[in-house]
Amino acid sequence: MNIQTFTQVQDWIQASTQAIVNSLSEQINTSEEANLAVSGGSTPFDIYRELANQDLDFSKIDLIQVDERYVPETSIESNWNSVEKSFEGLEFKQTIRFEYSSSIQDTLDQFQQHLPHRLGVTILGMGLDGHFASLFPDGEYWDNPTSDKALITQAPNYYPTRDRLSLSPKYIYNSEKIIILIKGKDKHDKLQEYIKNPIGIKNWPLEYLYNHPNLSIYCMV
Repeated sequence: MNIQTFTQVQDWIQASTQAIVNSLSEQINTSEEANLAVSGGSTPFDIYRELANQDLDFSKIDLIQVDERYVPETSIESNWNSVEKSFEGLEFKQTIRFEYSSSIQDTLDQFQQHLPHRLGVTILGMGLDGHFASLFPDGEYWDNPTSDKALITQAPNYYPTRDRLSLSPKYIYNSEKIIILIKGKDKHDKLQEYIKNPIGIKNWPLEYLYNHPNLSIYCMV
């Protein structure tokens, strides 16, 4: 686990973006294609916008959505709205996202059909409760790991939209590269506290990723 901490926003954006560019370039150089899985939330969008300005052949990159609230794409709660705006004007090889349909199960089934065997670069955030993607403390998926690539989840009852869809813990863990973006001293301090004093993945989900062989965390404090 490689943790880097920054006190200047632009330094954090540049370092995070360069790490993503390097990993995608390596994939393209190795196999002539790449895939990038992106999370929503409020943290990553400055970095996505910076990434969109980089000298990359986006036509060789699949863009994959990590998680979504079960809401129409027109909703202000939709992660995809913000992701799409960040990458506006780019032509990816394809986009694989949770397309809202009449049932959450149909949305999940359609999404899973298009996922690759393995993720390349996966971008995650972290909540104050240690959740990543839409994988929360006390989720049943921590007790009963699934081999499915994605699953239906529920956020705690203090979230406005509880019904969620997410890539599964195992599928995320099998990514070639995981980059976690953290912004705020409160989150940074929580991370440091629970790295020193682990409390188990059902209480602090991010712990599930600690032993990943290619994990980098970029913190802005």
